[in-house]
Amino acid sequence: MQRSAGSFENTGGNEPSLRVELPERSSAHVPHEKSSVSSPNKRISSPGLESIKDPVDKDYGSPGSSPHNRVSSPGLESIKDSLNKEYGSALSAHDELTSPGLESVKDIVDKDGNDLNVEPIEKEFQPPFHTDPEVHDPPMQTPRKRRKSLLLLAALALFICIAVGLGVGLGLTKIRSRNRDKNSASTRVPISRTGAFNGSGLALASESFASGGYGNIVMYFQHHTGQIRSTQLGSDGQWRGGDATSIVATDAKNATPIAAVAYARNKKAFWHIFYVNINNTITEVINSNTTNVWSPGPINDLHLQAMDDPEVGLQACWYGGFYSDVAYKHSPVPGQQNTTGDASDQTVGIHLWYARDPTTFQSMSWTYGDTAWTQQQTFNGYNGHAGVGCYSWGPGSNTYVFFTNLDSQINILWKDLNTSLASTPSHPINQWTKANVTIPVYGNSSVGFTNYLYVQHPDLSIGGYNLTWAAENTTIETSQDFIINGAKGLPGTHLSVTALPNPSGGNSLLVFYQTNGTDISEFVRDLDVGQWTSSQVPIPNS
Repeated sequence: MQRSAGSFENTGGNEPSLRVELPERSSAHVPHEKSSVSSPNKRISSPGLESIKDPVDKDYGSPGSSPHNRVSSPGLESIKDSLNKEYGSALSAHDELTSPGLESVKDIVDKDGNDLNVEPIEKEFQPPFHTDPEVHDPPMQTPRKRRKSLLLLAALALFICIAVGLGVGLGLTKIRSRNRDKNSASTRVPISRTGAFNGSGLALASESFASGGYGNIVMYFQHHTGQIRSTQLGSDGQWRGGDATSIVATDAKNATPIAAVAYARNKKAFWHIFYVNINNTITEVINSNTTNVWSPGPINDLHLQAMDDPEVGLQACWYGGFYSDVAYKHSPVPGQQNTTGDASDQTVGIHLWYARDPTTFQSMSWTYGDTAWTQQQTFNGYNGHAGVGCYSWGPGSNTYVFFTNLDSQINILWKDLNTSLASTPSHPINQWTKANVTIPVYGNSSVGFTNYLYVQHPDLSIGGYNLTWAAENTTIETSQDFIINGAKGLPGTHLSVTALPNPSGGNSLLVFYQTNGTDISEFVRDLDVGQWTSSQVPIPNS
């Protein structure tokens, strides 16, 4: 046998030689006490391998039968097995090789059983083996340095993730950062299994105004099946309908907003219902008292695309006479009595607003007798996820629309349609102008108006405001504000409001919204003052 520095070679016999090369010792070493390997019969430990038990195999017998306790290293357990198979039981008691990661390598013996007399090596770091003794790896890092490097890499990765997240977040539109309130979309139950659809649009229209007496109202809502249905409130205070015989449309998107316009013209009554269908297209269906069949309306030909989102602003309002040319007894609206007059000589029609994207509303107009809708003004800088309201059936030539701005405040815009008047800087004609009125609201608040302007407050309660409508001089009568003393609404709930005369000779306020996702809750109060009472609108499950 010839021994040279860093190598051992068995040259005996004619069998192939067995050669083990060990590289030169590196100056880097793991700082362990040398005394830890001084005894040949003590277990040799290596950082991270303290818990490895003495293995038992057929060559070494039970623990303690061999003069040396075996120290194993993951991934090298098969070395001993291959040596046993090749050299039999010639493996005997010798001091073990003690290099980190090679603790399980036994003393090398030749196939004749001759001891190679490998001397114990002090516990210090050894670079990996190379067949070329001139090639040396750079010193490896100690575990502490490795851990430090890993921590630095992890911190760098975390910093990059935070920077990217901030960049994306700051790049979002203002509407997403300010007005998509943290509770607005995430707190709704995704789909209802009973009753009304969670997030159902709600719309009210008169049913029997052509009779000239106390009329009924019809509510349009989305059933949990996704269908738009109607239910009627009779003069006896009972709700009827809402089942499969009252289906208005079957292609509405989930939680679609719904708008309704009812009017009579030339002794014929009409109902127009607007909603967003499953393709995010603004859709119109029309019924009349002569057909009693819901048919597609002309706005469908335009294929207007609403914003693709569960919460989309949409509203339609009749403009001109209150209900055009019929005599109908209704609750008093600001500036007029509770009976309608003859408006047959007025230009009448429908205005519609819908959210085109998160910060833009588009307005459309239809004039009675026309066969097509026309595009009007675009309104920028308003929350497209919030509701939009309007008031355009009162006396005079002014019309109003209400949006929620990007700071979660209601803005009121007015427009004077009387083109025979001279325009002034303070009172422009035929131009939308913002009134000096703001109301703080929940970011995605729905908006409704009949006698009072109703909104959802930041705390999710529903409240009403009494306004004096006077174009640029519009003001709020703050002493008459109120909050409905009932259950709060779902975040961003749709709401619909009206006022009706009652058989006792007075007038009542009616407000409808959702409180739990399967309901339509009704709140009633006297027009002037009083406590709110509540009940549930019955919604059939089938």
